Amino acid sequence: MGLFDRFKKKAPNAAPQNGEAKPPEAGLPQWPQPPQEDTMALLLMDRLLPGVTPAVEALRGAFGPGAVSDIDESHPRVPAFIATVDGLEFWVSYLPMPVPADTLDVATAAKYSFLLSDEEKSAFAGNKSFWMLAQKGAGKTLAEKRRACWAFSLLCAALLGLEGAVGVHPINRGGLLVSKRHYLQQRELMEGKGWDNAEGFFPVPLWVWIYGTAQEGKDTIQTTGLKDFGLPELGFFAPQKPVGELLDLLYSMSCLQITGRQLYRNMALVPLDEKTEAVCKQEGDTLFFIGA
Repeated sequence: MGLFDRFKKKAPNAAPQNGEAKPPEAGLPQWPQPPQEDTMALLLMDRLLPGVTPAVEALRGAFGPGAVSDIDESHPRVPAFIATVDGLEFWVSYLPMPVPADTLDVATAAKYSFLLSDEEKSAFAGNKSFWMLAQKGAGKTLAEKRRACWAFSLLCAALLGLEGAVGVHPINRGGLLVSKRHYLQQRELMEGKGWDNAEGFFPVPLWVWIYGTAQEGKDTIQTTGLKDFGLPELGFFAPQKPVGELLDLLYSMSCLQITGRQLYRNMALVPLDEKTEAVCKQEGDTLFFIGA
């Protein structure tokens, strides 16, 4: 059993807009779906900490004196507390050991990250301890899930101010690792905005992993993490555009879905820029854009 099993319930740039879609094909998953209500993450450290006091002080400084409650140090190796951000409660626990391999193969996830420097990959792989963070049940709708993840991002950014913090891994089907550097860059973009801001901004890189793989012998670049929001994953099949441009497109298109401004559908014709249109082709839980 992985570390988070006890928490799980059973059972940018201008972005492209969707064209007219044909009726959905029988047998394909339909979207949107109910999001994953629980939201969870790991925050990795490059050292062992003497206790939770520095974290408690950092969170109270960031969110007010009432931001931390129910501090429990009765277990000598797993101290825990409750953090409250934007009215949502988060369970926070510190584990003075490396992330177990059955929870995440950190070295492999780091190896395949587009956004980590070599130094950051080494820091993740060499983690010495970690924080386990969980929010239970607040993500029942797309809007509520967006709010929970926004507050979660603020919480993680505050904890990344601790000496020795390496970065964050949100718990979903993928291997997303976000370095402290990149995480705090996204936190700056959140400054002065709320979770339902009029700009339609959401810190997608903190929650959606983009990785390269292959389908039917062709290269693809695609997302993992959108399904937690009740949305289809997105990808490009056999793309010709540069990787950096594809990353920008996928982040922008993911943001449109998460903020409820766009939902891409099977067989839709989607303009990517003034010269390029792509066709959506649904394969299981993923919409692939063909023609880029």
